[in-house]
Amino acid sequence: MSSVQEILIIALLFVLVIFLPRRLGRRRSEKKSGKMIMKALSGKVRLGVLVSAVWLLSWTVYFRPWSGEFLSFTLVGLSPVILGWGVLWVVEGFKKGQDA
Repeated sequence: MSSVQEILIIALLFVLVIFLPRRLGRRRSEKKSGKMIMKALSGKVRLGVLVSAVWLLSWTVYFRPWSGEFLSFTLVGLSPVILGWGVLWVVEGFKKGQDA
């Protein structure tokens, strides 16, 4: 059961480390508190995080990757989440490029 927790923690860390700083557009001189970070997340991003977590948890329970079904879990459970957040990241980059 600890493998499920490890996979979910890695996914959470991936989202926090890669996507949140870019989505929030932090300034170096300004520190944001936890409340300000939560206010900065739009409803769509919060929904995306929740759907991603539920998606990963559901497929983790179904495939049980710790018992040998890691490839199936990666293809069906993990790949769509990574692809979806990656597409969002690229689209947001293009939007910021047009605004500048």
